[in-house]
Amino acid sequence: MSSKDLEIKMEIDEIFQNYSTGVKLKTYFENMPEKKVRRAIHVLAKIYSDQKVISDEDFVFIVYMLSNKKLLEQEFFSEFVRSLNLIYFAEGQKNILISLIKEHFEALCKICTFELDGLLIKIFDRSDLFKYLETLVEGGGAAVLQHVSDILRYEDFSNTNISDESLEKLKNEINKRSLDKRSAIQELNPSGAKRR
Repeated sequence: MSSKDLEIKMEIDEIFQNYSTGVKLKTYFENMPEKKVRRAIHVLAKIYSDQKVISDEDFVFIVYMLSNKKLLEQEFFSEFVRSLNLIYFAEGQKNILISLIKEHFEALCKICTFELDGLLIKIFDRSDLFKYLETLVEGGGAAVLQHVSDILRYEDFSNTNISDESLEKLKNEINKRSLDKRSAIQELNPSGAKRR
């Protein structure tokens, strides 16, 4: 670990020694110089995975992280999402996460792969996850469609009340929307020439 990373780790460790860590972590990141944010997320993800249960007060920080566009676009944000996979969330917290993830799904898809899948599987039962994926497909861009397609490909929905017909219908809808988006792009650039 570099000396700068050690400094960040000591600062974050100090925050974890106190109560109201969620509010203090939020303040810490809000006041952090932009050039330090990327490394701080990386260091935090390693420490945060030690948290098994999050109080509602500490949950404020997770909401902040998943709501902040500047943080969502950081290189190591996927590591933070992966650290969330180890936490047990209360039902109310899950409902907030579900809403936040849906709101920022496009950005999360661009930075996360299996980390986001793991979080979705943690906060949903399979039947509800399928319904959630259906709503994402309705307005989703290319990254969302690809991500939902990957989840459907790799996750097992066989022991749920979801029929093979429903699964196939959603896969076909994704393929149709993907083709429609590719056709629209080709119409904008019919010659296939690269834009400068």
